[in-house]
Formats: sequence, structure tokens, C-alpha cells
Amino acid sequence: MLDLETLSTDSNSVILTIGAVRFNREYKVPELSKCDTFYRRIKLGSCEEVGLQTSKDTQEWWDSQSKSARHEVFINKDRVGIHQALCEFVEWFGRSSYIWAHGDDFDCVVLNSAYKACDILPPWKFWNTRDTRTIYDIAKVHINDVPVEIAHHALHDAYRQVVLLQNSFKILKLK
Repeated sequence: MLDLETLSTDSNSVILTIGAVRFNREYKVPELSKCDTFYRRIKLGSCEEVGLQTSKDTQEWWDSQSKSARHEVFINKDRVGIHQALCEFVEWFGRSSYIWAHGDDFDCVVLNSAYKACDILPPWKFWNTRDTRTIYDIAKVHINDVPVEIAHHALHDAYRQVVLLQNSFKILKLK
């Protein structure tokens, strides 16, 4: 499960953080601290150097978010360049087949654009992207059914999306 925090809603957005949680949809996901996760804070300048863009509207939206959310995506010093983060994500993704995200038109698309900008192949095939929103809708599950520990934190958002996806599978009696 992938979640990004970005500085635009366009496909070529600057990426602020990348969060992902590995899961097997046949087994209940453990608490976040026991999950196989990926989380990187990205150096904003490294995204701009490869041509990724920001949006004034999204920057203004971030200005209205909590101090802790803004600190996590803008101030926290533990950051890597976008190229390094993408290479590390390829390694972490490994031989996984599918990549899930909350919607089919944002997180995977934005991350794929970053891979193109850095001239790196993404670790998934385009036909292996999966969308939580469709499953949630069919199961009548809502994103706010499970509270998130830290709002607008890519790793915590990805974890909540896995929990909700597994709840949806249970409701739909799917494995």
C-alpha cells in the first residue's frame, strides 16, 4: 500500500514523503510497528532539480494543516534525495507484484512520474496497480471508519488504507 504527501495534485508533483506498507490480503495486518514498511522524507530541492513541480494551491493547503503535519513534511531533517528514495523503494518493493493506493489516479501516477523524471524504471507493471476507493465503495466502507494516528503522514495513511481494505474484504467475504 502506497501513500504520498506532495506539493501539487498534478502528476508531476514534488514528493515530500513516501510511505508504504507491505501486506498479504489473506492475513490480518499486525499493528504498524510490526509491519514491513517503507518511509522516506524527500529533499524538496532534489525533486525540483529533476523537473517535478509545486502548486500554490497545495502549498496554501499545507499552510492550513497542523503544525505536526507541516513539521513532518517540511522541517524534519531526516531527508534523502528523490533519486535515492526511488532506488531504495525499488529494493524494498522487491518481487512484489501489486501496488495499491487510495485511488487509481494519484499516488501511483505521481510516483511513476518521479521514476520517469529520474530515468528509473518503477518496480511494478502498470497493469498491477490496484485501487482502494473502488473496493471501499463496494463494501460501503469509509476512510474515516478507522482513525489515523497522525493525519497527513504517508506511512500512517498507508497503514489505515490497508486496515480498511482488509475490513472491506471481510465485509465482501473475499480473500
